[in-house]
Amino acid sequence: MNREDLLDLIPAYALGALDPDERAEVEALLAADAEARQLLADYERITSALALAAPARPAPAGLQDDLRRRLAADRAANPQPRARRPWLPALVGMAALLLVALGALTVLRTPADPGAALYRRITGESGARRYPLEPGLQETTSGELVASADGRAAVIRVQTLPPIEADQTFQLWLVDAGGVRSGGLFRFDDPAGTNYLIVPLEKPVDEYRAFGLSLEPAGGSPYPDRPTGPRVLRIELNA
Repeated sequence: MNREDLLDLIPAYALGALDPDERAEVEALLAADAEARQLLADYERITSALALAAPARPAPAGLQDDLRRRLAADRAANPQPRARRPWLPALVGMAALLLVALGALTVLRTPADPGAALYRRITGESGARRYPLEPGLQETTSGELVASADGRAAVIRVQTLPPIEADQTFQLWLVDAGGVRSGGLFRFDDPAGTNYLIVPLEKPVDEYRAFGLSLEPAGGSPYPDRPTGPRVLRIELNA
């Protein structure tokens, strides 16, 4: 599928209404496309709010298939590219109405963490690459970077990040022959637990020298090419 079609599947991905092949294609897009990840975050906030609206009950048999059919019919009736966010209330509202009609105002399932899903997919591949991380600010921080066999997708799994204040954030850094650039800002509900960061690769992973994570002010480092806060971790690829 092309990018436009995959973006249109993100609402269904958030609701757990894709088949395995569609889900794999969407997860591959999420690994490489920042707009897609932001769109998923928007939908997950809505579906999480729906899930809290009533006590959870098992979704009746056939509900996923019914939602898939409705989504397919909507895509067939509206083949042209559309603005993404205006479609969000309508689609999530449709899902909510389906669930209310069947006596269950809950999402079909808790949406999977796209980073965790991609990590599982990569580690299940033959030829997946692994790189250990070096802790910085806190010695108990541990984990690894895994990269797909073709080097086009990578995820950092990290455990026991240091606690941060409300006015702080984690910032990812990508290092290659051209220098250092930001890979985005991250906050986690439970820094002390296990978390996943999808690395926004612009080229195969073996063309990078290292990745790092620093602790920065809420808006990130004031410099686009270097951190200002302490190093949280570093991953060497081509030492």
